[in-house]
Formats: sequence, C-alpha cells, structure tokens
Amino acid sequence: MNNTELAEKILASVGGSENVAAITHCITRLRFNLKDESKADPEVTKAINGVSGVVIKGGQYQVVIGPHVAEVYDEVLNVGHLEGSGTVAADEDEKPEKKEGVISRVLDVISAIFIPIVSPLAGAGMLKAILTICSTMGWISKDSQTYTLLFMIADIVFYYLPFFIAVSAAKKLKANVFVALIFAGMLVHPTFTGLKAEGVPVHLLGLPVRMATYTTSVVPIILIVWFQSYVEKFAKKISPNVVKVFLVPLLTILIVAPVGLVFLGPIGAVLGDYLAKAFTFLDEKVSFLVPMLVGGFFPLLVMTGMHYGLGAVQAAQRAAVGYGSILTPGSLSSNMATAGACAAVALKAKDKDLKALASSCSLTALCGISEPALYGINLKLKRPLYATMIGGGAAGLYAGITGIKTWSSGTSNIFSLPIYIGGDSMSGFYNAIITVIIGLVVSFIASWLLYKEPEKDAA
Repeated sequence: MNNTELAEKILASVGGSENVAAITHCITRLRFNLKDESKADPEVTKAINGVSGVVIKGGQYQVVIGPHVAEVYDEVLNVGHLEGSGTVAADEDEKPEKKEGVISRVLDVISAIFIPIVSPLAGAGMLKAILTICSTMGWISKDSQTYTLLFMIADIVFYYLPFFIAVSAAKKLKANVFVALIFAGMLVHPTFTGLKAEGVPVHLLGLPVRMATYTTSVVPIILIVWFQSYVEKFAKKISPNVVKVFLVPLLTILIVAPVGLVFLGPIGAVLGDYLAKAFTFLDEKVSFLVPMLVGGFFPLLVMTGMHYGLGAVQAAQRAAVGYGSILTPGSLSSNMATAGACAAVALKAKDKDLKALASSCSLTALCGISEPALYGINLKLKRPLYATMIGGGAAGLYAGITGIKTWSSGTSNIFSLPIYIGGDSMSGFYNAIITVIIGLVVSFIASWLLYKEPEKDAA
C-alpha cells in the first residue's frame, strides 16, 4: 500500500477530513484533534495495513505509523485538502472541550514542548560525541581552532536551550513566540551574566533578584512562558483594538519580566538545585534503581507518554550536573530488549506476515524507535512484551550498577553509543556496549522460551 492509499484509509477511519480539527505528528505518530471522536473507529484504523496501533490520550487520536510518519503526514494533508504548518485551522467554538486531569495536561504540555527539539538536541549531541571520539583517538587536538569552532556549533542548542524551549512552550501554550524569545534572552543576556559575575546584590523595583545561571536551564523558561500565556490573554482583553498591536506586548513584557526575574526564574533555579541534590543522592546510593525501573517499564511509559516527562527531568539533570542518567540508560536497555524480543518472534513465527513485521520492528527498535514493535507485536502477542520488560530490566540493572551516563544528548539506539564517552574515561562507552548485548540476548532468550504461535486471526 502506498502512502496515498494509506492516508485515504486513515482519514476515512477518523471520520473524514471534515472531522479533523487539527493534525500534527511526532517521531512515529500522526496526532489528530477530532471534532467528534465518536465518528472515529479505532478498530478500523488498527486494521489498516501500515498502521501499527492507535493511542487515544491527552485529547488526541494518535495513529502509530513508524519512522516514515512525516511522509504519511504530508500525504494526509494532500488527500484531505487540509492546511499545512502542522495544524488545520478551526474556529475555537468548533473544537471539542475535553476535561482532562492535571497530570494528563502536564504530560501533554511537556510532550509538546520537547518533541520538536529532540532532533536538534540529538544531532548536536552526536556531533559532540564524534568530537570526543576524534580527540580521544588523537585524530584532532582539543586545542585546535577546528575543534573549538565545531564544539561551539554543537554546544549552541545546549547553551541557548531556553530559546528553543521558549519557542516550543509558546506554541503549545498559545503565547506570542517572539515575546517569549525576549524572556529567554533576558535570562542569558550578557548584561545579566555580567551582573552575576560581579557578585554584587541586584535589585529590580526594589526587589532582590537571585542571580542564577540560566544557560542550559529548562524549568525557569517554561514557568515564565506559562505565566506569559495568562498575562497576554488579560492584556488582550483590556487593550483597545486601535492600540493592541503595541500595548499587548508592552503590558506583557512589563508584567512578566519582573515576575520572571524576581520569582519564577529563581523558583526554577531552586528546583534545579534540589533536583541536582536528588540526582547526586541517587547516583551515590542507589545508582542501579532508576535505569533498572526505566529499562523494565519503559514500554508502559511510552504507552502513557510519561517518557517525555522523564526526558524533561533528564534535561534538567544535565543542566544541573552535566550528564544524564535518568532516562537514556534505561531507554537504551529497553529499546535493545525490544529488538531482541522481536528478533526471536521473527525467527520462531510460522506466519510470513508476522515474520516480516517482527523483523521490521526489530530493526526500527535497534534504531531507537520502539513504538512499531510495541503496538504491532508486543501488545498484540503479550509474551514478547514480557520478554522485553525482562531484558530491559536486566540490561538496565547492569547499566545502573556500572553507572553509565550520557554526556550529551542523543537518542537511545546503537548508533548513539558515543554519547556515553565522557568523564575522562572510556568505561562508560564499553559498559554501554555490554548493556546493549545484555538487552538483546536476555530478551531474545526470554522471548524464544515464552513465545506461543498466535491464532491466525490474532496475527
């Protein structure tokens, strides 16, 4: 089935293009906001050849496609005559009101903020990893201008992370993106960093300003943009139309900037300090616990979207202590376990279609994308899911005991292992390789032993 046919069938299964209020996509899923969810049929969608599964959460009807989701997304826009730019215009009164819990809303916001910046973070992180390999092997000197400039380029997304988060947060929270960038710049402006370097007390309108370091920070700018979204709404209500174009941003800046510098920024910084202490405690006292739990339960985290929350926590961890250990060691363990479990299914299954699907899912999991396997194999057959959790937990336990850490951002796949090089030692890299092997082998054996050929209609 080509992408055009796939797009047509997906649209038909969600009630047609006229039922689509908005549409976007992430790494593997088409994400629909539907005007009337009762018109969509999840079972029909799941049965479409090329669809790995359907997830309904956070007010979205999510269709799992796989790594080529962007191509299908473009075709959906084309055949459905829908507007581009990731969304479809819809009047506010046409959009269905959905009552969601606080946790669901928070996870939805975190997901929307971090998904768009995964690619630049991963790309820049891999460049840092390559530079580390080159300098370790003696292929390039850290004192050379080439190394300095390339490292500068790789470090931009991390140093200026508040700018990237400001854009994503403003889009999700429906705030003015360019005004949000002002607040990001406020946190890292040379004048602000210069005042901090002087070490003298700083006051704004008579109120003390905590001179924290906001480069690479995550929480402060999210809090500030969240506050901005409410202030803007208020400013729009009270501003006459004739002066709205300058009065709304003026009022927003005058209100949000002082509150951000005096209260919200420092709150985020203090939270970061406590997070750093918590991470240090975990690393020193129970280093095995988090990677083992994440490795074992990662498929369930993906199903609920909670892995995005852990990604945000790890970003805060990296900003606080310089490395990541909350998510990536465990997700690497789980993805490799997914690949091993699906490989066993591919070898042992008798059904040709199931063999082909399991083989494809195993390869995509090796590349760090586990959702096709999760929805196409594991949840349908159940036993490979148990094998994945066993292998992921075993590999995560080893990763935690040996204390592997990611020293730059990157996705959890076999190609990103260089991000574990750091801390003046290659041990993290070698232990990451062993973690991969454990995940693959243990889950393969478990899946092979647990596997039971499904009934024909379940395949």
